Amino acid sequence: MESKIKIPREMLMHIDFTNSINGGTSEPVVHLEKGTDGYQVTVKAPGIDSDDLELEIVKNKMRLYHLLPIFSQDGEREEQWKTIHFISTLTIPDGVDADNITARYDETKRQLVLFLPFNHQQDDFRRKVDIERW
Repeated sequence: MESKIKIPREMLMHIDFTNSINGGTSEPVVHLEKGTDGYQVTVKAPGIDSDDLELEIVKNKMRLYHLLPIFSQDGEREEQWKTIHFISTLTIPDGVDADNITARYDETKRQLVLFLPFNHQQDDFRRKVDIERW
């Protein structure tokens, strides 16, 4: 039986993309734990390929996101584009050495583990400032 409703292919792809964004994917879980040497952030993001995960540090923020594929078909040629879908934006706590933040993906547990080490030199920072007189 032929469908009486003609829906353009581009619109169908948009609907599928919107469904994926609005409920077709599992919501990632972010867990923060403070240890003796720093903070450990564990991220479980089911359904997200580890190669698509990205982490950026901008000023005092960490942005964790993944690249979500979008397909487009032009005639017989199919292209794949990717768009950004944010998982979490975290403020880096005071006392963390942002230059030495590390990230590793554990394939067996299928989770991303971030380590935010403390900057112990900054904890005891003390300096006398000479007052200039003129």
